[in-house]
Amino acid sequence: MAGSNPQQNTRANGARSSNERSDNGNNSHGKSSQPNNQPPKPKKHKPEPKSKPWGYIYIMAMRILPFAIPIVVLMCFTLILNLPMPLKSPKGRDDDVLLHLKLAHESILAEDWVQALAHIENAEKAWAMVIPRIQIGVQKDDIGNLTLSLVRLKASTQCMDKPGCLRELAESFLYWDEIGK
Repeated sequence: MAGSNPQQNTRANGARSSNERSDNGNNSHGKSSQPNNQPPKPKKHKPEPKSKPWGYIYIMAMRILPFAIPIVVLMCFTLILNLPMPLKSPKGRDDDVLLHLKLAHESILAEDWVQALAHIENAEKAWAMVIPRIQIGVQKDDIGNLTLSLVRLKASTQCMDKPGCLRELAESFLYWDEIGK
């Protein structure tokens, strides 16, 4: 019987009731359920490794590299700025500033001015050898202060001024200890 009446067939097959149209035409959010005419967005393509073990290592290296470079640079700066402490240590007897200052101190206490002057000149030569090694990580004022102290010590020794020499020696020892801290 379904096929005998063409009006019923049309209604049964093609025509829908108003309830059916409202349910099917619009979804629950008020947006049309018809497909959008815009082309689909392309998916991001992840790089495929060329060969399995080395390809994954390459991919991981490319992910880690942007973080590793700044860390390595900061570590290098930290290393350079902390180098003066080991670099101010003597490499031989010629560049041992502290030894020459101690010998000058003993000579001044004994009032042996010629020997004290020789030790102070050796300390100046040793200091001139140490300056290029430590100048990157040390403040310019620290280098200038110790140099000035050695010059004043030499002048006090030439005048045979024992209190002035002891004062300048104490200041020189203090500046030497402060370098690289």
